[in-house]
Amino acid sequence: MNLKQLQTQLKSDIKPIYLVVGDETSLNDKAREIFKGILDEQELEMNFSSFDLLESPLEDVINEAISTPFFGERRLIFADNPVFLTGSKESSINQNTDILADYLNNPMPTSTLVLFASYEKLDSRKKIVKELNKKVEVVDTAKIGANQVGEYVNKMITQAGYSIDDDAMNLLIQKTNANFSEIESHLDKLYTYALTTKKIDLKAVDQLVPDTLEDNVFNLVNAILDKDIAGAENLYQQLLIQKVEPIALNGLILSQLRLLIQISILSAKNLTQSSIASELKVHPFRVKMAAQQVKRFSPETLKQMYQYIVDIDYQMKTGAENKEMLFDLFIAKFA
Repeated sequence: MNLKQLQTQLKSDIKPIYLVVGDETSLNDKAREIFKGILDEQELEMNFSSFDLLESPLEDVINEAISTPFFGERRLIFADNPVFLTGSKESSINQNTDILADYLNNPMPTSTLVLFASYEKLDSRKKIVKELNKKVEVVDTAKIGANQVGEYVNKMITQAGYSIDDDAMNLLIQKTNANFSEIESHLDKLYTYALTTKKIDLKAVDQLVPDTLEDNVFNLVNAILDKDIAGAENLYQQLLIQKVEPIALNGLILSQLRLLIQISILSAKNLTQSSIASELKVHPFRVKMAAQQVKRFSPETLKQMYQYIVDIDYQMKTGAENKEMLFDLFIAKFA
């Protein structure tokens, strides 16, 4: 179920166990708020507990869950970082999952236990994961797909009593790399800027939402494609001043060139930009911007640039040459 369905369910039928799965930070925060709404302020002080399963054993969580509420009707227990539900070995605690499996069969009706599995996915091969999927309510807080971000953000802005121009929305998505949680973190200052007009425009987004590293890389690639050596070198030096490691920058350049090559190939097959966005699972606006870059160079040149970056990436990682000089040579060759 999604958060809206959860909110509706909790008004009439509170289940004893929930599993919240997904790595979208803002959605997980909203889920916590919704669950805390089960108890009033006084009950939260007496009947709410939170555990970190990287540090606390499951026995402590279950003991809390089987305890009767203190001057209230229900206990609420949060359990974070159930890493034992994934393939990771991050936790130093060897959790006894049998005690959780036993509790699933006979949960305390006056307790609500919420496991927050803030991961992209769980290990579906594990017995305890299969048991949880069968016996508890699963709440989905996975990252919102790039193609859906605009729709979600527009809805949030409208509900807050504001509107946003299309070009401002596109820039907001570009600057945040279509990250819903990142976008949400900037909305309050955008609302303040548009307090009088109730309309968020391009200028507001441009001034108030900082460029991301990905934006700077996009601009750097643009400068190279424009044969603007001075502009490319200036952007590169700014990134170095910001303590961006040449190896990390290489990885981002590789990602951008890979996207350009993919778009070049799919465009040659007469796929529309929306189809390409769906195929590559990236936001349509990012495809639109990258498609404009693709037109400036032949697929062969893009492949040469990609191979060159792969080669200097290897040299950087093996320490054969000065890292900054290698990237300077890349700019000189293609700009």
